[in-house]
Amino acid sequence: MKNWDLNDFYSGFNEKYNNDLKKFEEMTDLYITHIKQENPEPVKYIEGYIKFHEDMHILARTMGSYAMLIMSTDVTNAEAPLYMSKIQRISRKSTAEDVLFTRYLTTVDLNELAKKSELINKYLFNLELEQKEAKHLLSEKEEILYAKLRELASGGWSNLHSLTTANLPVQYRGKEITLSEVRNLAYENDSSIRKDAFEAEIKSFSQIEDQVALALSNIKREVTVMNELRGYSSALEKTLDQSKMTKETLEAMMSAMMDYRPHFEKYLQAKAKYLGHSTSLPFYDLFAPVGKLDKTYTYEEAQELVKEAFYGYSKRLGDFAKKAFDKEWIDVYPKKGKRGGAFCSNQPQMKQSRIMTNFTGSLSDVLTLAHELGHGYHGEVISKNSPLHWSYPMPLAETASIFCETIVNNHLLAQITNPKERLSVLENSLQGDTQVIVDIMSRFIFETNLFAKTQGPVSKHEMKEMMVSAQKEAYLNGLDHNQLHPYMWLVKGHYYSAGLNFYNFPYAFGLLFGKGLYAQYLKNPKSFLASYDDLLELTTKTSVEACASSMHIDVTKKDFWIDSLEQVKKDIDEVIELFQI
Repeated sequence: MKNWDLNDFYSGFNEKYNNDLKKFEEMTDLYITHIKQENPEPVKYIEGYIKFHEDMHILARTMGSYAMLIMSTDVTNAEAPLYMSKIQRISRKSTAEDVLFTRYLTTVDLNELAKKSELINKYLFNLELEQKEAKHLLSEKEEILYAKLRELASGGWSNLHSLTTANLPVQYRGKEITLSEVRNLAYENDSSIRKDAFEAEIKSFSQIEDQVALALSNIKREVTVMNELRGYSSALEKTLDQSKMTKETLEAMMSAMMDYRPHFEKYLQAKAKYLGHSTSLPFYDLFAPVGKLDKTYTYEEAQELVKEAFYGYSKRLGDFAKKAFDKEWIDVYPKKGKRGGAFCSNQPQMKQSRIMTNFTGSLSDVLTLAHELGHGYHGEVISKNSPLHWSYPMPLAETASIFCETIVNNHLLAQITNPKERLSVLENSLQGDTQVIVDIMSRFIFETNLFAKTQGPVSKHEMKEMMVSAQKEAYLNGLDHNQLHPYMWLVKGHYYSAGLNFYNFPYAFGLLFGKGLYAQYLKNPKSFLASYDDLLELTTKTSVEACASSMHIDVTKKDFWIDSLEQVKKDIDEVIELFQI
């Protein structure tokens, strides 16, 4: 069945796991004592804070990841959420002390202290961000109360979404299948299968739309209330802070994307005509395969293809993919109780990663595999960083994944001379670009409009209307307005995290930034190879703008985004030509 091997974490919620849990709580108690000391010497006090956080982060990451990975492939597992709750309970013990320390940072000159301590200097950027965050803190008692209630409120609503969608039975052509299985039928060659699967998917959502709409409404209302209390002007302001990215960069990128909508509209209308539709493309044919590459891939074939492409770029990247396959870091196939989609969970404390896919053999599945391995490679590079430099901001999270996906796609294209086969591969890539640029735009518009209504409850009817409206605005007349997807808010799990709002534009950033980087690679491969891993290492240590600047890219300027979109436009123009052959 190609399940992942988690034994390097734990072999169960056993004695070793419980000993680590006990150790984590003891460590947390010592940390609390350290923070509570009066009139501390600043350098030793801050260094102590850093050292405690490094050690606690390693332990909590290992235990928490194990529980999360168990739950992601078996949402019915009863033990994993209990242990996750225990980890959260221990982490909450130090909420008051965390607030106390953050407020303490506003009383010191970090730049002066950095001159006296290598450790403080190493984490200066992190500490300065925490210092800035102090103005958004509530009182110690209020932070403790929210930390406790959040698990029961937005955390509970999020779990409700995961459980209802993972276990949702879908009736398709007289048999019951999972949501992941029916959504994967969107890539089938047979148009009747695609249409029937889409209609079955939409119909199935009527079983759960009430409770899931309530969940999303309450999560976003909680976010709005908390942001008001913390003094944020909007959820987007907080997300940009979390993303270490300026509003100027976001606006430059979104403006360029809006300008290029007519090119995507033209592509979708050309695809509609190619498939025999009279005007625009129905939503269920967005992922319809075209051309003559009818091949499906076994998982073993996908592995060989990815390794061949990665080794063509660099030995280190190829070796990483081989290691991930050989050591069974990947949970491959869909099954009942397994969540949909795909993700990579980096474990730098172990110098490993774990990847979940729902592989069914399509070319899109192969590219998804390459994408997630890109995340894993990013984790491999940053594993040599210090523990508090293991997390990168959302926009830069997609840098390596998009790059690796591009490597595999271009590797395939380089081998193809037949125009119809080339159309198949190139248009498959364009499907992905359309999702990450146009559909992401629709999700951004939807979430913006959803937050505008969160002073009160938001009904399922309003959500469906807002989603359809957002799709019309983003896709223009590229999609048939009578065949849109009103339930995309129910499908996408990113909406259901109170701590990660607007987790949509980072994908567009990642795609377009990745394309800009790939263009640099093509111009000078040797020079690029020497600096690319340095860029990935830097993603955990500085802002988005500073990271891009290290590669001589100014992401605050619209020109950069236009240059990247021009690369997509070239593919659009070629695909439209190939449609006519």
